[in-house]
Amino acid sequence: MSAIPEHPIYVVDDDVPVLLSLCFLLQGEGHRVESFSDGHSVLAAFPGPEPRFLVLDYVMPDIDGIELFRELRARDVRAPAVLMTGDPGQAVRQRARIAGLAVIEKPLAYEPLLAMLAEVDSAPRHSAI
Repeated sequence: MSAIPEHPIYVVDDDVPVLLSLCFLLQGEGHRVESFSDGHSVLAAFPGPEPRFLVLDYVMPDIDGIELFRELRARDVRAPAVLMTGDPGQAVRQRARIAGLAVIEKPLAYEPLLAMLAEVDSAPRHSAI
């Protein structure tokens, strides 16, 4: 069995069942996970362990996932990220693309997320997808 990576995956979602499900899935795949139920909790965690990947919900009560990603970039967090949304309309996709985010739809198909993580894990540290 391989060692759990030092740098965690940050999972951010205000929907607790989705958050717990994602954490369970990722931990079951051998990933270290830090979970957050809102954007301000993520921002309060810095400086902290540098994430190696970010899974961000789009709709949250305090700050949406795109704005959270922008704020993390402003704080020099360079981890690749994906935006989860149940509303993958053209406007959301365009905002995400401009910000540099991939988009996956809820309900989640876990295979694309795991494929993104495998790509990140095989790339040199701090490179984008």
